[in-house]
Amino acid sequence: MTDGKLRYVFNHRRSLVKKAVTDWISWLCFLVTLLASLYAFFPAIHVVVDKFSQLSWLLWVGVLFLLLGSVIVNWPRTKVTYVDSTTDIRVIIECCDILRQKGLKVIHTVDTFDTELDRIITPRSLHGAFLTMCKQRGVDLDNILESSLTHYQPISTDDTLPGRKQRYALGMVCPLKIHDDHYCFASFTRLQPDGSIQVTRHEYIDYLRNLWRNLSSPTIREEEVNVAVMGNRFVDLPAEFSTEQKIDLMIQSFFIAAREKACCRTLRICIHPNNVSEVDFEHYSTIIKHLAKRPVI
Repeated sequence: MTDGKLRYVFNHRRSLVKKAVTDWISWLCFLVTLLASLYAFFPAIHVVVDKFSQLSWLLWVGVLFLLLGSVIVNWPRTKVTYVDSTTDIRVIIECCDILRQKGLKVIHTVDTFDTELDRIITPRSLHGAFLTMCKQRGVDLDNILESSLTHYQPISTDDTLPGRKQRYALGMVCPLKIHDDHYCFASFTRLQPDGSIQVTRHEYIDYLRNLWRNLSSPTIREEEVNVAVMGNRFVDLPAEFSTEQKIDLMIQSFFIAAREKACCRTLRICIHPNNVSEVDFEHYSTIIKHLAKRPVI
């Protein structure tokens, strides 16, 4: 089990224990009632019960198995997989650490691709976690980034911005290879002169459309792509723009792009442990199937 799943289970341990114990007591009461009824109405059962009464440890084993079963039944589901029958494209929604996954890992950033922690990038964001990881590994990320950006043209230069001054189009991706792992920066939000970041719903959809198109480029395309739910913690989005709405838009736009040119065979949408309770994993396989058949935004 990944650290993200363990963290989610730990954060919801009280709810898990409460549900498991409640079901265990219900099953135990049902079993006791059933055995008592059989004992009362079927005299032949008496001989069997008398023999088992001499092996009381079996009773305790049965009680423990009931408890284990109730824990398994109530264990929180943190992953759902859907495979499209016509294209064989796989979509996975999972509580996981995106930086530990196989394949291409998409790191959404501001449109200037800044790498300054604290002043511009919060360490608690995915971008910040990636920068911290590079620093711990002794990676000269700025040099790698500058080398990769030479292949792309900025759309404008804004001297009022903190940090880097050149802006790039939303949805532009900049591939980065670090210790044989493949990542890419994806321009997600417009950095403001005061250091804040904002994105509208329309910009969010445009970003997704451009992202899938750019990831289908032969120089970037990977069989497996990992993305996070963007804008959940540190980006200003309308309050009613829920986690599931963001996931739905990601899936819809992905299947629209796949009709034209697939950017990967497997898309994994990584959910942060703090947001897992906002996702209905029990029903998302059906939801994805519906979105795949009618990918209209």
